[in-house]
Amino acid sequence: MLSENELIGVWKLKAHFYLEDDGSTSEGPLGDRADGLLIYHADGYMAAGLMRTEPLSGQDGSAPEAYLGSADDYLGYSGRWQLRGDTVVHQVTIGSHRRVVNTEQVREIRFHEDALRLQRRLDGPHGYVVMDWRRA
Repeated sequence: MLSENELIGVWKLKAHFYLEDDGSTSEGPLGDRADGLLIYHADGYMAAGLMRTEPLSGQDGSAPEAYLGSADDYLGYSGRWQLRGDTVVHQVTIGSHRRVVNTEQVREIRFHEDALRLQRRLDGPHGYVVMDWRRA
């Protein structure tokens, strides 16, 4: 089982995509070249920031249909964190999207050496949203 000490530190986003139940993948909500940092501190605080690094795909610059319900190119939040079995729970106190403030964002964890995969089940047209991180 993963320990808190294994998560503590700074993580750099390597991939952000949708994963379907059949194993297929597609471009994630922030595009194929999203960038981001995830920080877990030993005192129980965390911060995450992800951004789109390429223009939106719509010809008029509008957001694709599956794109977070907004035209923003940045998603970030911070608060407290804790491990619960094979999940990490982010207790959000501030965020770039009001709808995540004062919520618990639960992510399933897969961890191997310096690779961290966080994913969450979606209610919409995709199975999961996945974020692959490497230790910075």
